[in-house]
This record gives sequence, structure tokens and C-alpha cells, in this order.
Amino acid sequence: MDFQQLVNSLREQLFLLADLLAPGANPDHLRYAAAGVLGVLALLLLLLGLRLLRRPKRNSPSTRTSIPRTLQERGVVLDVLAGPDDEVVSVRCVITSAKSGKIKCEIIERLDVIRTRPGSDLVCVFAPMKTRDGRINSFTATLVESDRQGRNPERLVLAGPTDYALIPRRKHQRKRVADQQFMRVKLWAAAPETAEVAFEDAAPDIAVNSFSTNSPDQGANAVINISDGGIGLSVLNRLVPETCAPETPVVLNLFMFNFKEKTFRPFWYAGAVRSMEEGRPGFTRLGIEFTATAVSDRESGRLNWINL
Repeated sequence: MDFQQLVNSLREQLFLLADLLAPGANPDHLRYAAAGVLGVLALLLLLLGLRLLRRPKRNSPSTRTSIPRTLQERGVVLDVLAGPDDEVVSVRCVITSAKSGKIKCEIIERLDVIRTRPGSDLVCVFAPMKTRDGRINSFTATLVESDRQGRNPERLVLAGPTDYALIPRRKHQRKRVADQQFMRVKLWAAAPETAEVAFEDAAPDIAVNSFSTNSPDQGANAVINISDGGIGLSVLNRLVPETCAPETPVVLNLFMFNFKEKTFRPFWYAGAVRSMEEGRPGFTRLGIEFTATAVSDRESGRLNWINL
């Protein structure tokens, strides 16, 4: 059945329906009414066809460009992973230009080395956002120019995203520390395997203790958050050791209050500084990743380290 036959058949059905609903009505009036109904149906079909034609396909150029432009307009910070199979964040950046097939990003913080080479894919993670295909928080794109092999050491150039996904943001859930009286921290900027420091007896480089009477600075410092994978500290700027920088090895002695025993229990960790950024006025935020834990040997007085 061709289109004209379909229209004629539909017209006849409309006439029969109108005759049943309004018997004895003027045939000319029925003809005009049927023509009007057919016209409305044709218009609806036309609008539906145009909508289907204009709707961009998934991962079409318009779709690949619109989301980076939205991230640019909102000033969203991107966490660039060190490699496609590496969960370590290498740099943080913001999108400064999002054109068809090319995205320029300005680096605002360095946490690690970008191991992805130009021509290979990397993953950018951002705060979750809603799209018509569901929630996403990352995209995969080809690295065109890196910070080391490009024309600008503070810029990355990416091709248009090839895939969007919702991936786990963090391996370990962070817990914010609201009451500082239940936690104390001693930190040394040193590597446990090479430092000639008796950590259990030595004075720490940084300390957090809200009950300290000898040093009020220890009460000013604070634990921001803690997880199974690391800890965040707020430290007075003047107390941050000059040798402390991203990738600096550290040793921590954490004292956490045990409510059942009504006492502080000590925990030993080795780690590395992953981030240093400006906090509230006069303070630095230190992000530290745990890399090893230790148990104190009472007989030898030494700490036995086990990698995490």
C-alpha cells in the first residue's frame, strides 16, 4: 500500500467514525473536519521526523563537544589519571577551550607524572553530572600534546572524547574528622627504610594534638579527613618543613581514641605526600597516601614495616 492509498483509507475511516459520532451531519462539514484531522496528523509526523533527524547520535561530534563545553563553562576541575589502567591522579586541570575534535586544558596542580604518551588514551575524572544517557563522571580521550612534549609545559591538548563513563571516584571512603580531641598525629618527613631516626622517641616534624600544653601550635593543626588509604592534614604554614613536597616520604604515628578501652591506641604508617595546597588563611592542606604499616617489636624496639 502506497502513501496515497494509506491517506485515502484513513480518510474513509474518519468519515465512518464521524458518521457514527454525528449521524445526519452535512457531508461537506465532515469532509472539512476529516481534512483538518489529517492535516494535524501530518504536522505531528513531520515534527517527529525532524526531531529524530536532528537528535545527535551517541558520541557524535556534537555530543563529544557539548559536554567538554559544559565542563569549561562551569569551571569544573578534571583529575587526569596517570594512565588508562592507573588510578593515580597525575595532574588537575581545567578546560580552557573545547572545539570540535580538540580540547585544551590548563594544569593547575601536579601530583604525579603523566605516563600516557601522545597518541594514547587517557582518562579524565570530574564531579558527576547528568546526561540523557545517565550519570557520568569521566571521559576517555586521546592525548595530542603532553606537558613535556607539547608547546606549553602548563597545558594538555586532547582530542574529542571517545567514551563517557561513571567510574568509582575513590577506592577508599573518606571520613571527615569533626572532633579533634579523639585523634593525635605525629609526622616525620623521612623514609622509614633509610632514616636514622628513632621514631618512637624522636620529636615529630609536624604534630596534631588538641590537648597539647607544651606547644599551642599542635592544637592549631588539625586532621581534616582520614580513610583506609590516607589522611588529610591542615598545618600552619610556618610548621611545614622546607623539605616537604609532593612525593616526599613520611612516617606517621596516629593515636586514635578507643571508646571501649577509654584510651588512645597507636598506629604506625609510612606514606607519601600526594598534594600540598593552600587551605584556610595561614594553613596548608597536606594530602598523604599510606603505603605501609608497621608493628612495634617490644624486644628490639624497632618497627617492622609491611607494604600495603
